[in-house]
Amino acid sequence: MEPWQRNFRVVWAANFVTAIGMTTFLPLFPLHLREIGVVDGRAIAIWSGALVAAAPLTAAFMGPLWGALGDRIGRKPMLLRANVAITLFVGAMGFATTPWLLLLLRLLQGVFSGFIAPAMTLVSVSAPPQQQGRIAGTLHTSVLAGNIVGPALGGFIGDHWGHRLTFFLCAALSIVAAIAIAAGVTEVAAPRAVARADGGGEPAGGDARGRGLGAAWRDLLRDAREFVAAGPLRTMVLGVLAVRGGAVLVDPVLALFLGTLRGGHDERLGTTTGLAFGATAAATLLVTPLWGRLGDERGHGRLLGRCGALAALCLLPQAFVGHVAQLGALRFASGIFLAGVLPSAFGLAASLSSIERRGAANGFMFSAIGLANALGPMLGGLCASGLDRAGFGVRPLFVASAALVFAGAWWLRSRATKLAPAASGEEPC
Repeated sequence: MEPWQRNFRVVWAANFVTAIGMTTFLPLFPLHLREIGVVDGRAIAIWSGALVAAAPLTAAFMGPLWGALGDRIGRKPMLLRANVAITLFVGAMGFATTPWLLLLLRLLQGVFSGFIAPAMTLVSVSAPPQQQGRIAGTLHTSVLAGNIVGPALGGFIGDHWGHRLTFFLCAALSIVAAIAIAAGVTEVAAPRAVARADGGGEPAGGDARGRGLGAAWRDLLRDAREFVAAGPLRTMVLGVLAVRGGAVLVDPVLALFLGTLRGGHDERLGTTTGLAFGATAAATLLVTPLWGRLGDERGHGRLLGRCGALAALCLLPQAFVGHVAQLGALRFASGIFLAGVLPSAFGLAASLSSIERRGAANGFMFSAIGLANALGPMLGGLCASGLDRAGFGVRPLFVASAALVFAGAWWLRSRATKLAPAASGEEPC
């Protein structure tokens, strides 16, 4: 077995365990807020959106820095940093008694965590170039598999022993993942050499680790200028923001919506919510490797647009369901097509960057997705509160979700001819 293959297996397992922990509590914030004394429905919607959004928001701004730093000092330390941060900050959430303290801990979690981008980078920099989409897709299945187990497990625990226990479970699983990474992962590709400060162009060799943070900031500013310049990457980032943001628009209030449907029994609402979230993840898990292969063969840009448009067609009918089973089936269908978004995004980011700067590219892509994961729930929580105040309920939010996903898909599809060459490697960026 080659070193990159061994790393892949260890990282896959670590990501799986971490994802289980993270998703035991994320879908259940509305129910946990009730446990700590928030009773007003509109306040629960706003707080749920803020809490779901907080960590992705700060992670979106820190992701590029951690990616650039990983390029210089190694990706394994970045993975360890992320898992230890999850252990500390999520574990502390188990002791929080107010929404404000939960929000602060979620913000800090986002600053120091973020395990998907360094995991993708660590494996991709040493893997065969022609398999980047397949690797991104298969590695992402670890998170998806965790997303199936985690919500159902968290809902079951919350229904029987209280939702506070899910935070401690997440912390324990994250430290297990950190131990596995420390013991089983070997850095294959050397970190980027640090140029001499006097401009002589010679690498500083052993000085790289000592000067990592300051040099990473300089690299980050240079990379930012290139990545936000007009071109395929910026075009893709804007589309991904819309598609991913629309897809998670209803997540903060899904538990509350399920409680209004037939089959959404109050005493098992946590378990029902977990199964609804797991339905999307299960569908995504089944087809993600297929989307990775298709992206390698046909172009990641085109695939992003098509998957987004088909996902929108599955999101729209969710506004009109009357039973939890109907919602679960439609979430499963939308998950099939949403599965093509992340592997295509990371596959295209890899094709637009050199190996030495793969961490920075993945960091910026992770930031775009993280920003969408933050803005979508935040906007969804605010809109849900306003809709409830106006007496409309949350059903119109599903229509808005479908519209936003379709708009992002149309943007990507209309510019697919610019994105496809870069994705297939026929032309430089």
